[in-house]
Amino acid sequence: MKIFIAALLVLTSVLTIHFALGAGSTDRPAGVAAQNWILINDKLGLVLMPSDTPQVAVPDKQPLLLTPVATGYFMARSNIGWRRLVIVEPLKGPGATG
Repeated sequence: MKIFIAALLVLTSVLTIHFALGAGSTDRPAGVAAQNWILINDKLGLVLMPSDTPQVAVPDKQPLLLTPVATGYFMARSNIGWRRLVIVEPLKGPGATG
């Protein structure tokens, strides 16, 4: 009986550690829902923002009708965790030099 209880305690401890560490090491940043996350590779991902405009079902699928654009931002994993990337266009010099 003691061996059974010891094995049960070990199994419970292993599962607790597995799920506790697994929750902190997901493939997406904290606070990002799974349906809004697109993992590009192990160091880069894309977060899609939920659309404020409702999706309208159009019965006639004409190719000239454009679907609403998707908004979002990139996230990069560094040694301190996931960080949001901001793309900054560099200053340009005069004429074609910049």
